[in-house]
Amino acid sequence: MSSITIKDVALAAGVSTATVSRVLNRTGYVSNQVRLHVEQVMKGLNYQPNVLARSLKQEKSRTVGIVLPDMTNPYFMGVARIVQQRLLEKGYHLIYMDSVEDPEKELEAIQLLQGMRIEALILAGTGQNAEIVKHLIHSGTAVVLLDRIIDGVHTDLVVEDNAGAAEEAMGYLLSKYGDRIGIIGGPQHISTARERLEGARKAVALVGIQISETKFYAGDYSRASGIQACNFFMETEEPPVAIFSSNNEMTYGFYLGMKERGLDLDSVEVISFGELDAAPLFSHRLSIIYQNPAQIGEAVAELTLKRLEREGIGREKRIFTPRLEKQFS
Repeated sequence: MSSITIKDVALAAGVSTATVSRVLNRTGYVSNQVRLHVEQVMKGLNYQPNVLARSLKQEKSRTVGIVLPDMTNPYFMGVARIVQQRLLEKGYHLIYMDSVEDPEKELEAIQLLQGMRIEALILAGTGQNAEIVKHLIHSGTAVVLLDRIIDGVHTDLVVEDNAGAAEEAMGYLLSKYGDRIGIIGGPQHISTARERLEGARKAVALVGIQISETKFYAGDYSRASGIQACNFFMETEEPPVAIFSSNNEMTYGFYLGMKERGLDLDSVEVISFGELDAAPLFSHRLSIIYQNPAQIGEAVAELTLKRLEREGIGREKRIFTPRLEKQFS
């Protein structure tokens, strides 16, 4: 059976092809009664619009790409869900890609989305693909950076005060434990990891305490590196009694490492930058720096839609403040 066309829909609905087109594209005036009628006819005929053909004809795809470093991370998925909801409300579709924190995979994802004629790109980047991002901006594609900055890229940005939150958390641990603290840092080519380490080091400098290299582990924002950090710390002469972990996945890994070693999970106090899904289910000595995925998602969606609709000029930077919730004072 041949595929259903827009002409078939118009004939079945008793309207013009122009009316069907306005319903599909959400452009021009169509009464609610006619719109609902046409949509019911399309559903009854199982009409599937040819998105590629429409985008070529209109020079608009009404699609937005989002490249995330880890789609399994609840924080990023929380942001993406809000963005998707808001874009759908305005007739745009969101295409998800996962870079798994790999610059090469990120580049491939951006190139693929570019070939799909996306109208905007939302990017939580590795920080190592500045040239293609700048090319997209110069070619007229709206770009919104999510969570992470990219050196040399000047565009809309939605981030958090990573340094300030890390400084507060580290200051709290220092006041309780002095130099008996371990720091699990993140990959320094990523802006959030640099900022969180900067905040932690500032807190250390303010109290004048020396933290030895045996109390620092350079992770990569993965659970595996959290396990490795645990093994590293527990094999030192004086294992830390408190941990500042700069990412929730590494925190999860740290606890997995403790479990593997048969250690009491309450034997170390931990502050995690970012929430663990399972955190409400146990009562270990875990404090959390809560991020704002819903608020950030709303801001990202608002800025993206503003650029898609050609509203406003210049660039905007939105900064949110994470909240440290201490479980043990």
